[in-house]
Amino acid sequence: MIYLDYAATSLKRGDILKYIMENKELFDANPDSVHSMGRRASALLDQARGKLADSICAEPDEIIFTSGASESNNWVLDNFRGDEIVSSKIEHASILNKLDHTDSKITLLNAGQDGLIKVEDIKRAVNDQTKLVTIQYVNNESGAIQPVKEIGEFLKDKDVWFHVDCTQALGHIKIDINEIGCDSASFSGHKLGGLNGFGFLYARKPLENLIYGGEQENKRRGGTSFVAGAFSMSESIEPMYKENESLRELKKLMLENLRVPYEVNGDLKVQSNHILNLYFPFERNDLLMTYLDMNGVCVSAGSACSAGSPEPSYVISNMYDEDRARKSIRFSFGFANKKDDIIKTCDLINDFYERNENG
Repeated sequence: MIYLDYAATSLKRGDILKYIMENKELFDANPDSVHSMGRRASALLDQARGKLADSICAEPDEIIFTSGASESNNWVLDNFRGDEIVSSKIEHASILNKLDHTDSKITLLNAGQDGLIKVEDIKRAVNDQTKLVTIQYVNNESGAIQPVKEIGEFLKDKDVWFHVDCTQALGHIKIDINEIGCDSASFSGHKLGGLNGFGFLYARKPLENLIYGGEQENKRRGGTSFVAGAFSMSESIEPMYKENESLRELKKLMLENLRVPYEVNGDLKVQSNHILNLYFPFERNDLLMTYLDMNGVCVSAGSACSAGSPEPSYVISNMYDEDRARKSIRFSFGFANKKDDIIKTCDLINDFYERNENG
């Protein structure tokens, strides 16, 4: 199988899984237990917290472990119930669906065909009543890198909380949380090759608790700590950054080897290396995706499936229109991909096109 759906979730890193299984006694105990096994697990958890904090230029006590970015995003939004919020129509579903279930006054901005939210639109939307602005760093469907530093600069002297979903950015773009100037940011381990079900929330200032239970996470988020998840995420970041340049080459290779009509969704100059979203005007994406799947290639339309058929991407629909979204496919690259994977995928798409053209 050729897996080109890393933006959905990364394949797991075998070396990290092997270490966890071969040293499972390090991860077995509850890190809040006072016995020796608990203290050993607690030391691992502290080590992971330090590495994760360093990876975004934050302090360890600003890192709150969660089950992932969806929980972190929901947690932040829960702190602004009933307030005026500015966001965009291309945010991750964990933002947009949560906003659909609040009584807040919501302003959602459109993206341009380059996939970007304009800073000027943010400036026009924010007023004296605005309490929260939430924008993704890297869009999970188009790969567009949003101008979060410019937004942070605009908001720095205002009484507005700035939240950034960094899920698709970590490992691909060097993150300095102080340069962004955000008050909170969300991250997920499974996008890097770590275990599913673990992530963290960076919070510069206190938030109302989401989960009450024990006194974990400095009394901010109850629940037994996921030591293996924290370890797997902290150990995945450094190799991810080392692999990033090779992903740029894979992206370039795909564009060079396609011999079919296509257009890039968005602007390549402002995209991350690991996501490539292409419009194929000659066929609906569900048929092309099925053909690729039957030939061992896993890709995505960029949105969840409904009743077995991919719904048109709301991100591409917002950037262009629904017809283009129904003919667009997201390819996302990761550490296990080789050049031969890309060439084979291109050959299959070229073959699909030629067969259809020749009847």
